[in-house]
Amino acid sequence: MPSAATRWVAIDFETANREKASACALGLVVIEDGFIAEERSWLIQPPGNYFEWRNTEIHGIDEDRVAQEPEFDEAWDQIGPYLQGAVILAHNASFDIAVLRGSLAHYDLEPPATPGYLCTVNMARKVWPRLPNHKLDSVCGYCGIDLVHHDAASDARACASIALRCRRETGEPTLEALAERLGMVPRSLV
Repeated sequence: MPSAATRWVAIDFETANREKASACALGLVVIEDGFIAEERSWLIQPPGNYFEWRNTEIHGIDEDRVAQEPEFDEAWDQIGPYLQGAVILAHNASFDIAVLRGSLAHYDLEPPATPGYLCTVNMARKVWPRLPNHKLDSVCGYCGIDLVHHDAASDARACASIALRCRRETGEPTLEALAERLGMVPRSLV
């Protein structure tokens, strides 16, 4: 398990189309000492600035909104340092990690050195097994966490808040202790 000094960073991607390398927004929240310490978000121009209407319908981002934004490789100089050395959290992590991996591969970028990632869906399932489902909006509703669903910044903040709420609910002093108690080991990014 990572040391107690390890940073935790919650992320959420929105995508422009069905391709994993089509990130059009990223929300990122840094957790330090059991509190949200910093929040960042980026609009990102996907490769070819190609959007499918279904995706735009979900998050409201389209090609005009990101036409002047950097592509993922240009934004990576700002994003990468946040992930370096941090345990990454995401709600439905398989999706967000696939987008991160796909974007890194598409632009031939080096993945950050990280202890790995954990999924807050799995945390919520273990802490609140009787909820009808563990979707982001459902867990946020149960916990009283504000959410503007499919806004990357709001979704990342909600993810961080869920992890912190799980920690408080179980009485664990740190996120590391929570993960250990729940039998969760960070999965490798690479």
